Amino acid sequence: MSGSEAKWTFAHKFYVNFNVTASELVSRLDALKGGGVDDVAPATMQAVTLDLSRLAKKLSDATGSLPSYDQRQCELQLKALEKSIEELRGTSTSVPRFSFKRKATKPKPSTERPSAVVPPSAKSQSTLIESAETLAVFSHRYLTILDIRSSNTSAEVSVSDLDDCIVNLLPGDEDDSEITALHVQRVSRSVILLPRISGSIILYDLSQCVIVVGCHQFRMHSSTAVDVYLESGSDPITESCSGIRFAAYPSSLVRGGTLQGSKYLTVKDFSHILPTPSPNWSLLLEEKWERSWPILALEDRALREELERMLPAHTRLENGLRT
Repeated sequence: MSGSEAKWTFAHKFYVNFNVTASELVSRLDALKGGGVDDVAPATMQAVTLDLSRLAKKLSDATGSLPSYDQRQCELQLKALEKSIEELRGTSTSVPRFSFKRKATKPKPSTERPSAVVPPSAKSQSTLIESAETLAVFSHRYLTILDIRSSNTSAEVSVSDLDDCIVNLLPGDEDDSEITALHVQRVSRSVILLPRISGSIILYDLSQCVIVVGCHQFRMHSSTAVDVYLESGSDPITESCSGIRFAAYPSSLVRGGTLQGSKYLTVKDFSHILPTPSPNWSLLLEEKWERSWPILALEDRALREELERMLPAHTRLENGLRT
């Protein structure tokens, strides 16, 4: 296993285990709230606070080994748990207060002389790589990379809360933008065309969609009825999904270079750990692969007709090839 694959495996296992522990804490806090604040014994509050502190330490220790999106989601869960504990505690001072603090990154010693401060207008493109772009809350629209940014930068991109849309983030002939990572969540009845990116794509809560993407790492959660045209440098991962069909990234959408070896056939379903084939995904039969992609803008009736033509109409798996 390469270093990048080992890091990906660690990040996924950590995220899954973190969510399990956080969910257990939520259930315990809900049970305590149901019993009334006055009935919560100090020892009980101390136990819950200690478990939350341990969870926060695990996240702090993992800082730097998790994708930035996972890191932010875990931190948000900790903040919500901390707030619930504070609400239960009320004005009581018998239990030490808990406060989550992110692990500080120690600066590396430098033997170089300090450089002059560079004004924002003179910053290089490499400085912008850590920026994040968002495409969110659209319905019945044809969207392109111009709806995300107005300058050529490299960035993580977040796509969320879309329905009945076609999203075309393929670069144009004069566009040297580069997407380094993608996070997609809460999208329904939509087609998303993505370029091949060097990083990861993480998808949550998709329903009746078509996704086209090339990436190093692919992970999908809590989704149903999705056709995925994929080029992946590592084994794709699914969890809590059903009706997912995989196909190869379409060669007609490749701009520059050629398609590399893809592992879209070797899906790992974390919701089906048995040696038998997973009932949650299948390979999309080649004769049913999409050949005509909506790379030109569409509006109104033409958009609706194209979505109706392309979107998977059901969650039934094909009786065909499986790994």
